[in-house]
Amino acid sequence: MQFATTSSNNSAPLSDAGERRILLVEDSAPLRERLTQLLTVPGVMRVTASAETEAEALQWIANRDFDALVVDVELREGSGINVVRGARAHWVLPPLPLVIVLTNYALPTVKTRCLAAGADYFLDKVRQFDQVYPLIAARH
Repeated sequence: MQFATTSSNNSAPLSDAGERRILLVEDSAPLRERLTQLLTVPGVMRVTASAETEAEALQWIANRDFDALVVDVELREGSGINVVRGARAHWVLPPLPLVIVLTNYALPTVKTRCLAAGADYFLDKVRQFDQVYPLIAARH
């Protein structure tokens, strides 16, 4: 588990600047770095936590609030689809976090499973990578 900001209180907001707080669930270190750079815009949004496995992601979900989740389907351990299900089971009252699945497995059957689990968007890493930032930035 990686933690991008410091806070002594788990229930306190992670960003003092009103930035959108993002949980990044991705097992590829280079892609995590690239996405963190893309999604860290002072005053707008910040990756406040990241996870490489399903268990790590579910632990973050249980202990922090996020405005958006960016989730890969295939993880080193576990499934991003289970992370999406866990997020939707945990957060049931508005405002619900935006859930974006970003995957190399952009098959219709995988898309159907992700959307059924509660994902708001299903994006192909190769063709739609650049859509993640505007989707989160546009979220009110």
